[in-house]
Amino acid sequence: MDSQSSLIEALGPGDLSEEDFVRLAYLVLLGRKIDTAGLTHWQTRIGAGEFEPRQLVAELSSSPEFKERQLNRLGFLEMLHSARGEWCGSLAPFEKVLDIGGSSPNISAGALIELGYSHRPNEITIMDLPPDQQYWGKPKFPQDQDYSFDWGVVKYVHGFAEKIQECPTLQDQRFNMIYMGQAIEHILQDKLPGTLTWVREHLAPQGRFIFDTPNRTITKIQFPDRYIDSDHKYEYTPAEMEVLLKENGFDVVQRWGMLNMSQTYQSGKFEQEELYQLDQMLNREPDTSYVFAFECAVSQS
Repeated sequence: MDSQSSLIEALGPGDLSEEDFVRLAYLVLLGRKIDTAGLTHWQTRIGAGEFEPRQLVAELSSSPEFKERQLNRLGFLEMLHSARGEWCGSLAPFEKVLDIGGSSPNISAGALIELGYSHRPNEITIMDLPPDQQYWGKPKFPQDQDYSFDWGVVKYVHGFAEKIQECPTLQDQRFNMIYMGQAIEHILQDKLPGTLTWVREHLAPQGRFIFDTPNRTITKIQFPDRYIDSDHKYEYTPAEMEVLLKENGFDVVQRWGMLNMSQTYQSGKFEQEELYQLDQMLNREPDTSYVFAFECAVSQS
């Protein structure tokens, strides 16, 4: 049963007058009593025999007021997290994964699984800072051991992404996917080319480098004089990142955006309210989205 049918059944229109159903729908969906203009509108439709409960629910749940209420209930960061989860869940399966910066403070399976990756690799290696220096706080579980699951094993190594060349555990390994979830922006700008070179050299044949990161085209409108996080070393535009990847031996084979903010992009004014109008959080418009993501293959040229 869809959400509209569930709501109509819960409200029980058969037990209420049509006007009472309208009043109750406003309370449930918009969290307020119906205003005079709204009541007059629906009374007119009821009087003309044009009232249908499903249409009422559809109109209210697609209104900017409803979307704003939902967004405020979630919060901007929660909405962004949901978009990232949808993106992560759409990624292809890979057997052997290196997740750079992928520790979770909560679960030993790591941030990739926690975020919503729908597949289960045979092996995930998580490289992150030492436990007492990790961005999200010290993990609730020891990271000096491997963790076995019915689908595979998760291993931990510690070090700095800028110095990944100095991590002996990883040097002889090749990975089907090297993943960086909201991590590139935490790497010193002049050190990133070295990290990208290492990534390219440690991908298995047909391997993929996949990452997401904030889009400076939009975050600069939101915060002209600073980055969105004090730990960010540099926030890239999609165009900047694509040039950097090309210079370091990668071709971008897929592009995504999360939370398309085309009105903000066009107006130069950060307009969070445009998110209320989004039909989907994941898109193919990285240039105008708050976060962009790339899937990269080693260049054959």
